[in-house]
Amino acid sequence: MTPRYVRAPDHVAACDLGPATVLLDYRTGAVKVLTGQAARWWVELATTGEPDTPTTMDRASARALLGQLHGAGLLTAADRPRPWPAPVAGRPLTPSWGTQTVNAGRTPIPSVPYRALPLAALALAVVLAVEHIGPARFRMARITHLLSRATRRTVTCASTDQARRAVHAVRRVGLLTPGRVACLEESAAVALMLAVSRQRVTWCHGVAADPICLHAWVETDDQPVAEPESTHRYTALRTIPAQLTGDGQN
Repeated sequence: MTPRYVRAPDHVAACDLGPATVLLDYRTGAVKVLTGQAARWWVELATTGEPDTPTTMDRASARALLGQLHGAGLLTAADRPRPWPAPVAGRPLTPSWGTQTVNAGRTPIPSVPYRALPLAALALAVVLAVEHIGPARFRMARITHLLSRATRRTVTCASTDQARRAVHAVRRVGLLTPGRVACLEESAAVALMLAVSRQRVTWCHGVAADPICLHAWVETDDQPVAEPESTHRYTALRTIPAQLTGDGQN
């Protein structure tokens, strides 16, 4: 049965990348890419919250898409019309036709004082434990909850140098850690490591186009720390502490 009214839950973020609109569930980490009429349907639906209102798709296709998004938890039933914000505008896309890559990976790691490594190892261990203890589908929710709690106890902003040293320490430890240690785990561990000293960075998670991919990083003074230039191509959809985008979303 099709709900009369629907809404996008608070844990769902949307980004308009031009040719595609990306939906990301920050509870489960699920990603859905809408293109063409489907992307326009999402924007129109967001203005009303009434599935029967949009005219950009035929009724059968719209109901099928609604069922998929509702089943994935990207839309939920509502008791009244509850419009939600339009997708965040992503970074301008310049098609490269496969000739350009997004180098959001690791840069060479400078030497790190040994005294910084134990705390980095502890922070990374906590992140990995939180990530893997519990239902796999809620890993992202557990990570963001951990970071939100850790950030609340901070009192000062970390300097760029302090944040950079923390990033390098976590990456050094990550090289010796069995299992997956990628940008999500690294960035969360950096934020947690600094929070122990009551210092704060901004944890960011976002999306880029060409190809569509996700990345997590930390910032100080609105600038990525120890990241390649390509990180500027990402549009942050979630930040901890929360920051408002131009569309009024976190």
